[in-house]
Amino acid sequence: MRNKAHLFVFAGLLFVVGCDQTRFNIFRGNDPPPSGKPPSAEQLVAYLNDNAGRMQTIRSDTLSLTANQGLQSLGLTGKLVVEKPRGLRLVADMAGNRMVDMGSNQEEFWYWVSKADPPYQFYCSYNALKAGGVRHKPFPFQPEWIVEAMGMGLYGPADRYKQEVDTRTVKLVEPTTSPQGKPVRKVIVFSRRPVQPPEPQLMACLLLDDATGHEICSAHILDTYLDRQTGAIVPKRLELRWPENKLKLSLTLNGLAVNQQSPPEVFVRRPLNGVPSFDLATGRVEGGNAAVQRLQSR
Repeated sequence: MRNKAHLFVFAGLLFVVGCDQTRFNIFRGNDPPPSGKPPSAEQLVAYLNDNAGRMQTIRSDTLSLTANQGLQSLGLTGKLVVEKPRGLRLVADMAGNRMVDMGSNQEEFWYWVSKADPPYQFYCSYNALKAGGVRHKPFPFQPEWIVEAMGMGLYGPADRYKQEVDTRTVKLVEPTTSPQGKPVRKVIVFSRRPVQPPEPQLMACLLLDDATGHEICSAHILDTYLDRQTGAIVPKRLELRWPENKLKLSLTLNGLAVNQQSPPEVFVRRPLNGVPSFDLATGRVEGGNAAVQRLQSR
C-alpha cells in the first residue's frame, strides 16, 4: 500500500502540461518531412507561454482516477484545483471515504494518503525545500514545477533548453537537480506533425535520471480540451507513470473549468482529526520530540 501512497503523492506533483495547438503556424500545414526545419526552442517556449498566459486557474470537480500497480487496480473520484502561482488542491474518495488530500500554497505543500504507512499528514515549507530540506522521504520532483506542470508556468528563457529532434518528435531538454541534489533531466515532448484537439500536440513530459537515462516518472497526455472562452488547451485525459515501481495513474479531468475562482481557504492546510503531521524538513512529528527513524531511512 505504501507504493500506492507514493503514486498519489506524485499524481498531484507530476507533469500535466497543456498548450494551444492551433494559434501558431509552427505546427500548421502538412506533416513536415524528416529533413525539414523543426520549430526552434524559442518558438516552442513562446508557444507554451502563450497558452499559460490564458489561464489563472484550472478546476475539475468530477475527477476520475484509476491507480494500477502490477495487476492491482483502484478506482477513485475526486476534485482538482490549480491556481497561479502555487495554489494546488487534490482530494480523492472511494466509496464515500476520503483517501487522498494534498495541496500547496505560497508557504508550503502537503499530502495525506489514508493507506500510507504511517498515515501522517506530511508537509514542508518552500523555504526549507529551497535550502535542500527534504531529506526524510523520497521526493524526486521540485514542487515549484507544480503550476508549471499544469501548463500554467513560465517556460523561458529558451536558452535553458537543449533541442532534440527525430522523425516523430521535437523535444525540449532541461538539465536540473532534484531536491536531494541529484542531477536529472526534464524533457518536454511535442509531436512533430500538426494535430488538432483532442489529439495532443504536446505528447509527454518526462523526468529522467541524468546519469543512467532511466525514467523516474512521466506524464503522457492522451486527450486535450479546448476552452472556448480563453482559447487555452488543457489536458483532458492523461497517464502518470512511475516505472521503477510498476505504477500508473490514469486521470480523466471531467467538468473542466478555466479561470473559475476558488475561495482562499481551499489552499489552506488544516490538521486532520486523529492524524499526526510530519515535517519533511525536520523529520519530526508535529508536537513530538524525536525524529522518526524509519522515515529517515527510506
